[in-house]
Amino acid sequence: MLGEENGSAHPSFFCPMSRQVMTDPVTCCDGLTYDRPHIEAWLQDHDTSPLTNARLASRTLVPNIALRNAIEEWQQQQ
Repeated sequence: MLGEENGSAHPSFFCPMSRQVMTDPVTCCDGLTYDRPHIEAWLQDHDTSPLTNARLASRTLVPNIALRNAIEEWQQQQ
């Protein structure tokens, strides 16, 4: 499982909500990157950042392609 292979993973590879290596990193308007399933579940019931509790101006999620590519490259080297 991805979260179990985290010994050498860069800290940015981890979702701040699940604390697991992300599979689909997306950036929220709070400027933070989360794993899509976790932030989408949060946004179903909240209009605030899960980390800062500040109200979000938008629920738009932007794929973090560079981070996804870095995670995939790291996984291939494992």
